[in-house]
Amino acid sequence: MAAPFAGREPMDVHLDSASALCGSVAMASTPKSVIRVGSRKSQLALRQTNIIIDRLRAIYPMIEFEVVKISTIGDEILDIPLSKIGDKSLFTKELQLALLNRKVDFVVHSLKDVPTTMPSGLVLGCVVTRASPFDVVLMSPINRGKKLSQLPPESVIGTSSLRRTAVLKRKFPHLNFTSVRGNLSTRLGKLDSFASQSSGMPFNSPKYDALILAEAGIVRVGWKSRIDERLDHCRYAVGQGALACECRAGDERIQSLLARIHDEAATLACIAERAFMNRLEGGCSTPIAVRSRLSPGGVAGTRGDGVGRPRHLVLDAAVLSLNGDRCVEGKLATRLPIALPSDFAKRPKLRLGPTPSTSPALDDEISEFEEASAEDDKSVFLGVHVAPICRVARLRMARARRLGEELADRLYAAGAAEILTEIKLAAASTCQPTKFSAVVGSPSKEAPPETTDDSPLLVLSSQ
Repeated sequence: MAAPFAGREPMDVHLDSASALCGSVAMASTPKSVIRVGSRKSQLALRQTNIIIDRLRAIYPMIEFEVVKISTIGDEILDIPLSKIGDKSLFTKELQLALLNRKVDFVVHSLKDVPTTMPSGLVLGCVVTRASPFDVVLMSPINRGKKLSQLPPESVIGTSSLRRTAVLKRKFPHLNFTSVRGNLSTRLGKLDSFASQSSGMPFNSPKYDALILAEAGIVRVGWKSRIDERLDHCRYAVGQGALACECRAGDERIQSLLARIHDEAATLACIAERAFMNRLEGGCSTPIAVRSRLSPGGVAGTRGDGVGRPRHLVLDAAVLSLNGDRCVEGKLATRLPIALPSDFAKRPKLRLGPTPSTSPALDDEISEFEEASAEDDKSVFLGVHVAPICRVARLRMARARRLGEELADRLYAAGAAEILTEIKLAAASTCQPTKFSAVVGSPSKEAPPETTDDSPLLVLSSQ
C-alpha cells in the first residue's frame, strides 16, 4: 500500500485508520441500532456533523444516526464580543450537558471551540482529518478581488477573534479591525449590506470592507468562490480546521466507533497546540497563534517501521499583546517515536525519526511522565482519549503534549508572562459574565452552584 503522505503538503497528511490505531476495532451492530449525535444548530455546525456521520455510516451502514440540534450560549449572545462574555465554553457547554444527561451519545465540535480543560467524565474520542487551518479574507462586493494590503486606510475589517486582530494589526496597521458576530450566513449578509443614510457613513458604502474567517468553515458550507485572499503567511488558532467528537469517558461502544475515524497526524498537531495554550492558560481572550508542521517518515517497500506515520513535529507559536504591538514567538521540534522496545521499563532510547535541522528540538530522552502516559490505557491528552490504541501511539501523544508545554515555558520566560498578565487584567475589567458562567470555569474553592438532575455540574479536569 502506498504511503498516505505521498504527494501531500505537510499539513494535509493523514493516516489511514488502521495504521493510526495500531490494531483492529470491531463493533457489533444491529438493524435497529440508533446513535444520537449532538450538534449546534448553525448551518456550518450541521454540515460538520454530517461530515462525521457520513464517515461513520460508510463503516457502519447498519447503524442509524440521529442528529439532535442544541443551542449554545455563544449562539444566543450575539451583541457582546466573545472575549468579553467571560466564559471559555461558549459553544460547547450545552452540548456537554446533553452528553452528561445521556440525551446524546456523542457530539461534534470544531476543535478550536473546545477549551483545553475538559469536564470530568467527558473525553474527545477522536480528532478527524484536519482541513485547512488558515484564515481567509472575504471582501465586500465593491472590493472583490483585492487583498488586505490594497485596501485604503481606515477600511473596516470584521472579525470576532482577538488573535486575528492582533496578528493582522502588526501586518496592516492602516486598517480598522472591529468585532462582528453571528453565524456565517449572518456575517456574510453584513458584509454584502451597505450603510444607510442615517448611519453617518457615505451612502452606499459597505458596513464592512472585508471579513476574516476560517477557510475550513467557508469551504465546508460551499462558499469557496467568495474567498479573495488566503492568509497562509499567518499563524492560526489552536485546533482550527479540525473536527473532534466528544463522548462519555468509559463508553466503550461509542469510543470504539469513533476510533475508526481517528486521524493520528491531526491529533498529534492539535495536542501540541492545545498543550501550548493550556500551559499559558489561554482562551478566546488571549491572542495566541500557532502553526504546526508534521513530516512523514518511512519509505514504502523498505524495512523501516512507521511507514506513512509522521516522524517529527514542529510547533511554531506566538503570544501577542491585544493591539499587536508586542509579540513573543518561538519554534520547537520533536522527533516522534516510531517503535517501542519490548522491555519498556529499562527506558532505553527509542527509535525516532530525523530531527528537523532548522528548529530547536526536544531531547530524545523519554521522561517518566511520558512513560507513565504510554503505559496507562486511560491516559487523556488535553481531553483526547482514543481507545483502543497501542502504547507507542500514546507515547507519541505524550511527546506532542510535552512539545507544546516546553515551548510555552520558553516563551513565558522570554516575555510572554508580562503580556499575559496585562491581558488578564484587561479581561477582568471588561468581561461581562453571563448567568451561565458559574457552571463551567476555572476550578474554584468556592461552593459550587446548585444543580438539578436536569442540569448536572460540569467538573473540570486538566489532563
